[in-house]
Amino acid sequence: MRFIDWYPYYLKISSNLHLDIKKDILSSLILSNLIPNESSDLKCLKKLNNKKILIIGAGPSIEDPLIQKFISDRSNFVIMTSDGSTELCLQLNIIPDFVVTDLDGDIDSLLSANKFGSKLLIHAHGNNIDKILKFAPRFKNFFGTTQVFPLQNVYNFGGFTDGDRCVFLAEGYRCAEIWLVGMDFNSPIGYFSKKRGIYNPSLKRKKLFIGKNLIEMLAKKSDSIMINVTTFKLNSLINGAIEYKLK
Repeated sequence: MRFIDWYPYYLKISSNLHLDIKKDILSSLILSNLIPNESSDLKCLKKLNNKKILIIGAGPSIEDPLIQKFISDRSNFVIMTSDGSTELCLQLNIIPDFVVTDLDGDIDSLLSANKFGSKLLIHAHGNNIDKILKFAPRFKNFFGTTQVFPLQNVYNFGGFTDGDRCVFLAEGYRCAEIWLVGMDFNSPIGYFSKKRGIYNPSLKRKKLFIGKNLIEMLAKKSDSIMINVTTFKLNSLINGAIEYKLK
């Protein structure tokens, strides 16, 4: 999504959540200055074009063996993880192609994935400046993302939460199919999401609601086919996406 199309969504979100836009911009500036130019080559994203993409959210359904088997059987897909779900992939001996993170997940898992070849998209916002300063210099082969104005080495593909930013990225690079697992917007917070403790459950719920709405907006207008993988235990529907129920 072009920045000019995304920014009205951001302004509405920032107003609803009372975000500090100046801190979002400051975080992006800090991240931009920490990224070597050679790390930010976007050519790697061309592998998304016309491909099948498996986007793994950090919802509780990824703890289900049925979902884990489905993930393990998708070796012919481009794999993209949303922050905390990176830990699960490593447990399944899967190295994601791309990891979308605001550094809120398990840092050791993010570092391990990066070490073994995952390209990281590290997101800057007003509440993770300390984590960017502490952890970003430890990563290689990454570039930055922002929800405000794009800068050198810091891009805005659209999206707000880690999960929906994955979808915006895949859709923007015109992949053929977007398969979603672990996008459990209506379910309890899972082990792989905020596993260190939820500091503000009410705010987390609001962000999940925003993420769901953004994905549904894309599902209705995108040329990419979007499929949402569910189980009978957890059935979080996404309007506009085809439901694929595992049995």
